[in-house]
Amino acid sequence: MIGLACITIVAACSGDDDATDPAAPEPTASVSETTASQDEEEIRTVFERYVDAVVEAQSGASDDPAALFEGLATESTIEVNAGIASRYAAQGIVRVGAPVITDVNVQVVDRSGVVSACMDESEWLPQLTSGEEIPPAPEQLEPHPVVYEMVQSDGSWLVGDPIEPGGTITC
Repeated sequence: MIGLACITIVAACSGDDDATDPAAPEPTASVSETTASQDEEEIRTVFERYVDAVVEAQSGASDDPAALFEGLATESTIEVNAGIASRYAAQGIVRVGAPVITDVNVQVVDRSGVVSACMDESEWLPQLTSGEEIPPAPEQLEPHPVVYEMVQSDGSWLVGDPIEPGGTITC
């Protein structure tokens, strides 16, 4: 009786080879892999839009720099960027051009993430609103790493606080 039960179990487990059956379902990525990939793509998009908002805010073209960051950044990050834009405006400074962003890397763990990239600010220079150029800081003339915390809030990703890249990223 035990021998018959073992044969039945082995036969049931081995079954027919479904690989030749055209109706057999194809293996697909797991839900978690798909979700992670979607999260990574959303973070990349939010980061790109965030950089665009930083450029616009520092160009002096916006009357309300904080509004540029709504839905893209956390409150503290919005305050920092609006503060920089306000100080520039008060000092008659604008930045002309745009930085070049390369080597964007996204890491997602549960409801948080990190985005890192190389930023070249050599084509995004400060000047006075009169048009007079201001010598840029030396670190703005060489590509350098930028790293930001990404926070999930109400189903959307937001750029959070900057993270000191240390020596882990080279550009």
